[in-house]
Amino acid sequence: MFERKKLAVADIRGDPEKRYRILPAYLYMLEKTNPDTKTSLVVDKDNRFRYLFVALGASIEGFEYMRKVITVDATFLKTIEGGCLIIATAQDPNLHHYPIAFAVVDGEKNESWKWFFTTLKTVIPDSTELVFVSDRNPSLIKAVAEVYPMSKHGYCIWHISHNVKGHVNHGRDEVALLFRKVACLYSEPEFKKQYDDFRERYPSCARYLDKSVEVERWAKCHFPGARYNIDTSNCAESLNAVFEKARRMSLLPMLDTVIEKMSEWFNRHRKDAAEGPSSRKLVPLVENKLHNRTPKGSKLTVTPLNTFQLEYSVIGADGKTYSVDLQHKTCSCRKFDIDKYPCRHAIGAIIKCLKHDRPLQLSDMYDFISKYYFITLWAKAYRRTIYPVPHITHWMVPKEVAAAKCPLPPDYKKRKGRHQEKRHPSAGESRPRPRPNKYIPNRGLASYFNCSQGTEGTEGAEGTEGAEGTEGAEGAEG
Repeated sequence: MFERKKLAVADIRGDPEKRYRILPAYLYMLEKTNPDTKTSLVVDKDNRFRYLFVALGASIEGFEYMRKVITVDATFLKTIEGGCLIIATAQDPNLHHYPIAFAVVDGEKNESWKWFFTTLKTVIPDSTELVFVSDRNPSLIKAVAEVYPMSKHGYCIWHISHNVKGHVNHGRDEVALLFRKVACLYSEPEFKKQYDDFRERYPSCARYLDKSVEVERWAKCHFPGARYNIDTSNCAESLNAVFEKARRMSLLPMLDTVIEKMSEWFNRHRKDAAEGPSSRKLVPLVENKLHNRTPKGSKLTVTPLNTFQLEYSVIGADGKTYSVDLQHKTCSCRKFDIDKYPCRHAIGAIIKCLKHDRPLQLSDMYDFISKYYFITLWAKAYRRTIYPVPHITHWMVPKEVAAAKCPLPPDYKKRKGRHQEKRHPSAGESRPRPRPNKYIPNRGLASYFNCSQGTEGTEGAEGTEGAEGTEGAEGAEG
């Protein structure tokens, strides 16, 4: 049956061996069509395909103008050859996907993850500014620590929230939502207060978090790096959903699909950056937020503390006093610090500063906003065109590439049982277990009314066994 399926797939999508034979030539044309593109192809000792890495030159150059946060995720491929698709993506300042690199590997293993990050490091060097966000796959965590020791690594709060809700019996979705709200708090005092309330209300969840996850990895206010608004790896995971159909294709059609989609996104966002009045300086998301905050910030009571150091005391709309340091771009509410653009309290202080103190080094509101939110950088990130690989009849490949030893398809071994349809859960991740069947086999209602001596003993034994089995199942479910 399996062999017939392979033949049927080959008839529809082409012979896999033929497609793998042209893979070196395909990668050559991809690099030629898109300058500065980085590809890497690895085979095993039997010359069978093992790993493939692709980072397009346009993405490599454009990442220079992006916030230095990379989300990473892997998903299995639904093909005869199997394997996993790894995607590393940034998020542009207007909250759009910005894929940096993708790879095909043989699975989520220590060796494959280390190879991926080692290859990624050739285009994205290690730095203290760099942040990775992912689920808690042990192999991934180990690889990041070994290959990118200077970077910071945060965990996806969405995944952790699903782990947390597995430690309560009722109201699981409510618990997950409450945890995510606590994780996204900016202020450390507010976090401590609400996390203590969460701990008191759900002690089993708090014990799980204390035991398995460092608070610095998931709490926004405690994270040591610049994570901005990126609290989850959903950016990478949603790309996996976008490429759902592509993951069912053989290798080259899948690569074509990914590249075509990236080309479409680059073109769309390039036009977005060019639209609007020339006076607009910030990306629409931040421009709109500041537009809403400015009228409220202008009404706050601001008291100068040190005009030389640009320090101010601001009474917020909630009646609390906040300390704003414009020189270091911080506020005690921590939104200014983390998001890298002014909160309401900072806006009130900036208005006071520019109107009355007039520091020589500052001229307007834009001096207090991170460079990554300006349209000029946003446009630069998308300025290069991504070109699809031309049809094979238009290829011009050097003799040494055409004569190179071509890889064979992976040696896929058919596993017993059904083909996997859902991804493997990450470390600590819980999945809803199927509810146990409460029906007890071979136990009809008539047995309760059978008073014969021989049946009574049987009924008693069955009743005890059934009750114990049901109780055990319910206990496991809880």
